[in-house]
Amino acid sequence: MKILKIISVIFFSFCLFGFNNKKKTVGIKQEIPVDFYFAIRDGANDVYNSQYNSFYRNYIEEEKTIKVELTKEEKEKIYLYIKKVNFFEMPMEFKPTGIININNAWFKQKVIVVYANNKKSFVSYNYGYTNDANDKKAKPFLDLYNMIWDILYKKKEISELPKSDYKYH
Repeated sequence: MKILKIISVIFFSFCLFGFNNKKKTVGIKQEIPVDFYFAIRDGANDVYNSQYNSFYRNYIEEEKTIKVELTKEEKEKIYLYIKKVNFFEMPMEFKPTGIININNAWFKQKVIVVYANNKKSFVSYNYGYTNDANDKKAKPFLDLYNMIWDILYKKKEISELPKSDYKYH
């Protein structure tokens, strides 16, 4: 009887602790590196730097700077997407080859700079000097770029700022 109790306790212990590994691995989240930050430029008047939680907007007479802090969830969403699209493997610049569409005399750059895990990467895309093949190649970058700006432009601090009076011809 004593042996049966010991075997039952051992079996119960294995059931409780030994076969429960699946639940522990399912909930593990990717941690954001402590050195993670990014800067993004819209090619015209707006810039955001997450390291300083600063949003900059150019006006004819001045540049306005306001404090805009992202939530932990917003940072996680951005970081996970950066990992998903392999941002650190992207070219420094998406350059078109073949027939190029020039849409704008003032070529405008969409730029993102990311720093994480002691790695820094700068990626740009010129939307005034491109073609369909280049757009397709740059799609993951453009999706990331648009996602970040969608998050930022929904921030109350930014939406309350007057639009820039700086115009490009």
